[in-house]
Amino acid sequence: MKNILLTLSIFFLGFNLTYSQTQSGTERDQAELRKVLDTFMSSLKAKDSTSLYRLFYDGPVTWVGVYKDKTQQKRIEKDPKSSDHKLADYKSWFRSTTKGSVKEEKFSNVNIDTDGSVASVTFDFSFWAGGKKGLWGKESWGLVKIKNEWKITSVIFSMEQESISPEPQRE
Repeated sequence: MKNILLTLSIFFLGFNLTYSQTQSGTERDQAELRKVLDTFMSSLKAKDSTSLYRLFYDGPVTWVGVYKDKTQQKRIEKDPKSSDHKLADYKSWFRSTTKGSVKEEKFSNVNIDTDGSVASVTFDFSFWAGGKKGLWGKESWGLVKIKNEWKITSVIFSMEQESISPEPQRE
């Protein structure tokens, strides 16, 4: 009976240590991924291409946005051939975005899912120019950890123009 209790105690102690190590690794990854979000936001606002470009994978990066229904309907009214999506890459997006007034992207309802090697980050976003909200929607990033650094490999998002369909209040 003593041997069984000793074996069970060792098993649960080992399980507990393993869980603690996994938990701290997850917390570290969560913090690192939140730092990627913060760096993205601050780089955009500061028009700092060097910091922003460092966040991305050094290879093909998917960048696709789709217009939500109300905005797309208005676009079609103006031009029946309007595409319902737009493709870009992070460098051309950044160059076009940083022209003119200060731009800012705000994130809320952030959800991070990671196993320590790959991650998905989803959130609600709003995009601001000159202090005025222009777009809002849902965004999702795919990330991989390469040489102990998180790199963005894909950015997909929906877009609604604030002037056509104001963003609903969120809790």
